[in-house]
Amino acid sequence: MSASTRHGPPALDPGVPDPVAADPVAADRTRAAATMLALAAGLGVAAVWSLAAGAETATPLRAAWNSLFGLDGPRDDFGVLELRLPRTLLALLAGSALALSGAIIQALLRNALASPKIIGVNSGAALAVCLAVAFGLPAQLTPLLAIAGGLGAATFVYLGTLWKQASPARLALVGIAVGSVCDAGVDALLVTAPDYRFSRPLIWMTGSLHGRTWSDVQATAPLLIPLAIVALALSFRLDLLRLGDRHALGLGVEVSWERPLLLLLATALASVAIAAVGTLGFVGLMAPHMARQLVGGGHRALMPVAMLTGMLLVVLADAAGRAMPLEVSAGILTALFGAPFFIWILLRTPAGGES
Repeated sequence: MSASTRHGPPALDPGVPDPVAADPVAADRTRAAATMLALAAGLGVAAVWSLAAGAETATPLRAAWNSLFGLDGPRDDFGVLELRLPRTLLALLAGSALALSGAIIQALLRNALASPKIIGVNSGAALAVCLAVAFGLPAQLTPLLAIAGGLGAATFVYLGTLWKQASPARLALVGIAVGSVCDAGVDALLVTAPDYRFSRPLIWMTGSLHGRTWSDVQATAPLLIPLAIVALALSFRLDLLRLGDRHALGLGVEVSWERPLLLLLATALASVAIAAVGTLGFVGLMAPHMARQLVGGGHRALMPVAMLTGMLLVVLADAAGRAMPLEVSAGILTALFGAPFFIWILLRTPAGGES
């Protein structure tokens, strides 16, 4: 009997690479799948906690679980199904939309500092919503007006990035300028309009999900879910556009209309999310960067991972705010973490500003 028969199959030649280890595409897919599974599991845990957390009266986790799935035992159907489940679903929708929007904007502008907040979309959408409230327009028009306001602000900032190939610092300054103009309009409306008319918008502008009901979910989900599906389906186009106009054109990309179309998609995602839950800052900046650290820069994997990360950030921020003795808006918590995160990115970003 030969030595190879006695001791099993011969070992691979050290000079020949392992076919599994030598396939980077398969390794990247495995890594992305494992990351998405881990994030989905964490998101499930965070969602259950969100259903139980409350500033005044918390629901035991077992009771929240029983109410959610209709099981026997201790339950809190009203608190879980009518009060917390709608706002948890809205947190999931808004987090995914803001994260996808931020990933698209960063890819289009090839700028690590770009986000819906930084380029003024949040402030533009807030101004549009406040105008709708001030003029007594129907609430059903709020998402469409928010899209229009966000698109207007994004257009001004996008044109500013084309001027002398704007640096990240200049992009931030242009976004701050446009956002400041919109914020000034919001302040003017708050000063001149009757107090009772803006009682809810004042809470909304802090990024609060307080008081959200099933009607808000029904108004938001039919818009955000199709937009998110389209964004995920077009993720591979972002890799081509990031190569630059000349290379993208050589690969068959119609840059002249695909870039504005994707910018419109990103603006619509952010604006509808803001119309639903208020101005949640920095989610669109943090989620894509966290996803990039986890799975790299390829947008086929980055987009779904960023979406799950954005969901997790907003659900955790909302639940943590409700778990405090005095409820704190989710937007305040995301800003507390997002501002130093932005400074960290600013310090790490090279002079060219590419992400």
